[in-house]
Amino acid sequence: MIKWHALKMFSAIPIVSIFSSGAPHAVLDSAGQLDIPDVVRRYRNDAFVFASPIATLIAPDVVWCAVDSAATGCAAQVRAMLAQALADGMQDAVVVGAVPFDAKASARLGLSRDGLRVGGLKRAPRAGQSCLSVQRTQVAASTPVPAPADYEAQVIAALHRFETTALDKVVLARTLRLELDGPLDLHRLLANLLARNVHGYTYAVPLAHDAVFLGATPELLVRRAGNRVMLNPLAGSAARCLDPDEDQHAARTLMASGKDLHEHAIMIDAIAQALRPLCRTLQVPSQPSLTATDALWHLSTTIEGELADPATTSLDLAYALHPTPAVGGYPTTLAQNAIAELESFDRGLFAGFVGWMDATGDGEWAVSLRCALCEPHQATLYAGAGIVPGSIPAAETAETQTKFRTMLNALGLEPALSAD
Repeated sequence: MIKWHALKMFSAIPIVSIFSSGAPHAVLDSAGQLDIPDVVRRYRNDAFVFASPIATLIAPDVVWCAVDSAATGCAAQVRAMLAQALADGMQDAVVVGAVPFDAKASARLGLSRDGLRVGGLKRAPRAGQSCLSVQRTQVAASTPVPAPADYEAQVIAALHRFETTALDKVVLARTLRLELDGPLDLHRLLANLLARNVHGYTYAVPLAHDAVFLGATPELLVRRAGNRVMLNPLAGSAARCLDPDEDQHAARTLMASGKDLHEHAIMIDAIAQALRPLCRTLQVPSQPSLTATDALWHLSTTIEGELADPATTSLDLAYALHPTPAVGGYPTTLAQNAIAELESFDRGLFAGFVGWMDATGDGEWAVSLRCALCEPHQATLYAGAGIVPGSIPAAETAETQTKFRTMLNALGLEPALSAD
């Protein structure tokens, strides 16, 4: 067995590490990278995939475990899982999976036995080849839950809570359920997400009954390498425009938006408060910057720090941060109460976190956004918007529709399909 080697998480140098039980290895280029066709060729519907700007991980044979729903219990079980793997001779075992929005619900975590991990994905297509492909399956029916009018009523109810309680922000979500006239091609969907999500985090988590939770998020929850910690929280967004001048105007408007800057500041203050007890040093920029996806501009802040206790793992950090105000709201308890009372569906893995951790505690966890629960003949898309004082209900509906675009574009269904 060829072992996984430690990945230099803050380095751009790709490091190849493979262990396999006889499966054919992908062809790597001279820099030790996979390209998108390599990943798609190796992908199976029961495989875990996580591709970030610095690492590509494919785990086709994961031993999924019943994991305690409490954060402390889950972290202890994961440590025990990795310790047992080490005792069994798996010196570089890796835990992979996802934790739901409701941290009290069961996590989908397991131990990877056979897999591949390399550096950041080579996203440029090969000569004469396009990474993007068309999903031939068509939509037989689409159902937004809640409907736009009902969602805007929820936003109005949240605005009333700002006046009557200490709630500062709440994130309210919607779903878009698509019934398909044929089987969903997950390989095409994954290829399109990988090609479009150049600077973000693309993932696929296999679930029971042939379901797969799949998405392409722009947001890093936390990365740990030794005693070094990095986060890239996002809050505050604006739709991108096809016209370059209009697109730049949208970016400038976002950077000057009092509502969006307030929303971002709430999140950064809460994250810093959660991290300071765990970190010896913490560097928090005073102002956000801009980052972009194919559909949205985001206000972004990169936070870096050094751990106070080297025994604190990446999963410990992820649980300490989750849910951030970017996906839940603030104060946390009031926001979660509002979500439970106002939302009409179970978020499941949406707005939780997804990623991996090795036996040293190093790992990378991303916020599970821009995603869909994919089943053989249907897909349920998820999107949310941060509601703060001054939010306009119709604008929040439009924001969720824009966030659906990542998955709709990857499915080849935008702009023909809407969630209105």
